[in-house]
Amino acid sequence: MENMPRLEIWLKALGLPVSPALVPLMCLQTAFFTPWLPSPTCYQVSRLTVWLMAIDNVLDAPQAPAESSPASTDAQVRSWHRILAGRENGSGSDDPMARALAEITEGIDNGSRPELNTIWRKSMHQTLRGMERERAAARTTAAGGRPPRLADYLTHGAWTIGVEQQVTALWALMDEPGLPHRLPVLRGALRQAAIAIRLLNDLRGHRREQHEGKADALTLGLSEQQAYQRAQSAIDDCRRTLAPLTAAGYGSAVALERVALWHARMYHRFDPVRPDRAVSAPLPGGPGPEATSHARHTPFVRPPKEAPPMSTGIDQEVLDAIAAGEEYDGGKLADLFDRLEPVDTALLVGTWQGGGFERTSENAALLAKMRWYGKRFVDAEHVEPLLCRDEQGAVFSYQEMGLATLREVVFHGKQSTAMVYDQLPIIDHFRRLTDDVLLCVMDKKGEPADFFFHLTRVPA
Repeated sequence: MENMPRLEIWLKALGLPVSPALVPLMCLQTAFFTPWLPSPTCYQVSRLTVWLMAIDNVLDAPQAPAESSPASTDAQVRSWHRILAGRENGSGSDDPMARALAEITEGIDNGSRPELNTIWRKSMHQTLRGMERERAAARTTAAGGRPPRLADYLTHGAWTIGVEQQVTALWALMDEPGLPHRLPVLRGALRQAAIAIRLLNDLRGHRREQHEGKADALTLGLSEQQAYQRAQSAIDDCRRTLAPLTAAGYGSAVALERVALWHARMYHRFDPVRPDRAVSAPLPGGPGPEATSHARHTPFVRPPKEAPPMSTGIDQEVLDAIAAGEEYDGGKLADLFDRLEPVDTALLVGTWQGGGFERTSENAALLAKMRWYGKRFVDAEHVEPLLCRDEQGAVFSYQEMGLATLREVVFHGKQSTAMVYDQLPIIDHFRRLTDDVLLCVMDKKGEPADFFFHLTRVPA
């Protein structure tokens, strides 16, 4: 927490419209996001978080300062866009927000990679555009015009909640090899996290924003229960998408998961716009006070992992292929399978999402036709080997081909727990890539070629 006095001095020196009482919260959350990063790096993200709170107070305040006018505020925003685009220095500006943004941009520039810095700057532009849209929508509604559509609101609301800006800044400041190649997966998960946090924000702050005459997801048509369930689903989707990457120890994925968990838990406890008013009531639309911390509709209780050491060589190539949903050479998989460690029943218990390494074989075509999702290991005597999705996307246990059991089997010279189908001449063998990712092979009687697939643990 050595950054707290430094951040408070910076905040007061610039005169930003943020209470210094929030400084400990800003520093604590950044330390939680990435506890493995050095303090100076965390300081850069803490400054960014303060600035994001400040622009919310400038652009989204229920009553703008008397000296402010729409024209002067619009001029401020245009200046911030120019600073982010590199067309204006900002350090000598009369606007403290512009000077702060110039310092933040310089700090992130000095420690980041250009391709990742570009993504962060784009997210900042989106924040400003989203807030401008929200201001315009509020003026239109106040004048008797039509409110925005829910879909449009969620698109821009995900930009303005601040999650994408924090996470992309962390990515830019990380020295993680190969991170740009993982961006398609990471950015999809980030979008889900941002939507979830926007909905939780609306649930916690709905009464306040109603009083201030602002639109949110609830005033635009969602019930409290619908908003909570959509947030829950988005968090679950985010974590499932990230699971192969967090299991492999990528700090970019671990940081994103921790950011999502921090904000979700925060909104379960209080409204950060009114941090002095702690709440004990459960979040509207969510579980009641009788629910336990393990309730299905509370996906925010599993402690996130620290960033473990990353694998190297072919192990890492396979983990990357799994994360990206790509194909991989069967010969290399066979060599890797024989080198990996066996698994036991205790490791397997739980639900796992599966996928293949090729799409042309008969087995791959059959699983695709079934919309195969994965497997559920209840215990050694009860395995649901064919979890599939129905036409609406819900997961169910397909049991037309029977269930399965777990048995100790010697395969390629190693004894390991394997899954034996009750009604089919098939044994699935497993080897450990990580505690949460398995390399698997289907041994089907009468077929000369092995079918390789993978399983990734679904967060509880």
